[in-house]
This record gives sequence, C-alpha cells and structure tokens, in this order.
Amino acid sequence: MIILSILQIILYLLVIPFSMGLAFTRFFDEKHNTIGNILTGGFIMELAAFQVLFLAFYRLHRTLTELTWCASTVLVFLAVLSLVTNFKTIKKIKLPKFDLGFLVFVLFTVYMIVMRNLQGVNDGDDAFVIGNALTTLTNDVFYKVDYYTGFTITSKSYLRHLLASNPLFIAYLSKVTFVHPAILAHRILGSFYLCLHNAVIYNIAILLFTKEKEKYRSLFASFVSLVTIWDFHSYLTDSTFILSRTWQGKSMFVALGIPLVIMILLMLGECEGKKNIFYVFLIFLSFACVAMTPASIYLYSIMLFVGSFCVAVAVKKMSLFLKVLPTLLPMAGFALLYYFYFS
Repeated sequence: MIILSILQIILYLLVIPFSMGLAFTRFFDEKHNTIGNILTGGFIMELAAFQVLFLAFYRLHRTLTELTWCASTVLVFLAVLSLVTNFKTIKKIKLPKFDLGFLVFVLFTVYMIVMRNLQGVNDGDDAFVIGNALTTLTNDVFYKVDYYTGFTITSKSYLRHLLASNPLFIAYLSKVTFVHPAILAHRILGSFYLCLHNAVIYNIAILLFTKEKEKYRSLFASFVSLVTIWDFHSYLTDSTFILSRTWQGKSMFVALGIPLVIMILLMLGECEGKKNIFYVFLIFLSFACVAMTPASIYLYSIMLFVGSFCVAVAVKKMSLFLKVLPTLLPMAGFALLYYFYFS
C-alpha cells in the first residue's frame, strides 16, 4: 500500500503536471524551457481543470467519488494527449548550469523544506483546509457538512468559501493516493509547492538577468530564499505564507499565484506581447488562483490590470494591455457569481 501511495503521488504531482506542461515547450524560448517552468505550468493547468470540474459537479449535486473518477480520467487524458503531441519537444528542455551559485540555491531550497517540516506552525486556516478536506473525504459531499459540528450547512454566508476548491483538491488527492489529508498537506504538498515557488523565482531571475549576466541569476534566487528564511522568525511574518502554511489557499496564492503573475508579465514584456500562449496561460492561472482563494478575484485582477498596463507603457505596445483584458473575463464571471449567489 505504501509503494502504491508513493507511485500515485509521483503520478499526480510529477508525471501528470510535467506531461501537461510539455504543451508550453513549443512556444517558450529555449531559456524558459526549464523543468521547473514545465512542471509549474502543468500543475496550474491541472488545478484549473479540477476547479472547472468541481464547480460543475457541485452544481449537479454529485459526490467526491464521482468527481474523482471524472477528474482522474480527464487529467490522465490531457496528460497523455500533451505527452504524445509534444514528445519531440522534450529535447528542447534546458537543464540549469550546475555551477556553485546554483548549488547554493538548491541547498537553500533543501534547507527551507527541512525547516518548514521541523518548525511549521499551523493556525485557524489550517483547521478550515484540513477540516473541510477530511469532512469531504468522509461524507463524500462538497461543502455540505460543517466540519466543526458535523451538522448540515444551512447558512448561505458559509458558501463564500465555495469557489475555493483547494480543500477539495486535497481531499481528491488523498482519495487517489490513500494518504491522510493532514499528512498529504503538511508534509508532501507543502514541500512540493515550495519547490514550485523557488522554480518560479529562478525563472524570474532568468528574465531579469540576460545571458551576459547569467552568473547573477543564482545569486538573485539565493538572495530571495535567504530573505524568506531570515523573515521567518515568527509565524506572524509574511514568510509564514511561503514556508509554513504553503498548502493553504491564501498561502498558495502568495507563493505561486503572485510570482507567476510577475513572471508572465516579464515574459510579455520580453516578447512585446507577441506570443499568444502567455494570454492563454493567464486564463488557466485565473481559474487556478480562484481555486486557491476567492480573495484572488480582486487581488489577481488588480495586479494583472495595473501590471500589464505598466508593461505595455514600458515596451510602447498598448496592444499588449488590450490583449490582457479579455483574460480577466473569468475573474469578472467569478465576481458576479460571488455577488449574486453568495451575498
């Protein structure tokens, strides 16, 4: 059973995201075709697909078991389709230069993972995430049972959390991997999300420093990691979201959502908005961010709106800004749904 659980974890957190992420290799520049970029992009697609399926199954009053079968089928199908159609692009994957600076960055990453597992502090949000994941897994329903009392939820105000499928995603992964939601979130997902966070930070470094200054990339990424470690002197600091509470919705948005928005904006500036794949990715990212936390409806929208305008002004291409606007339509839809259905 342990071996099967390990294989399932590898399948859903590494193989499927990596296979789905290969779809981006044919569109990225060579320097951006890194393993971290492909894995992160594929995971965002995986989470976005789960968000769409979850909302549909909740509206149809279906069960977690039915969602599990459907989601697994869809995700495996998309992964196989992407792998088959993009198999030849694997040779385009660029491995990092294993110099002293990159090894230091890797050591910082390993140190962050070890210390977050040794000194991680859980709070009330953890009770919500794990509580709902365990209640969903036990009762086979979504947001229908109060995880504190066990009673059926009747208050409409509680449903303000409905758009956030992160606790249900943990329940789903727990069901297919046979690992308890608390163990899965605290030990496995927390470390996995931290690795994705550092992968995004490293790609931001690639964008900031040209090939002539590539020796500063690892230095920049290591510096960001060091600041994060240094700031984690209390569970009340900002670094808590990245190091200690990474599996929670708002923390996922801080660790993955915000850095990914910054990365895509830099990529759009680099290509002057000419590559449409980045606009497509922003649509996936919008669904994934809402799955993390409904707060991203306005945080993500404001950040992308202002950021894309600034990038468009910087590269003197207002068409870039105009192309970004339609990618915010999913957020507008979520905002209307939130206002009319949950208010």
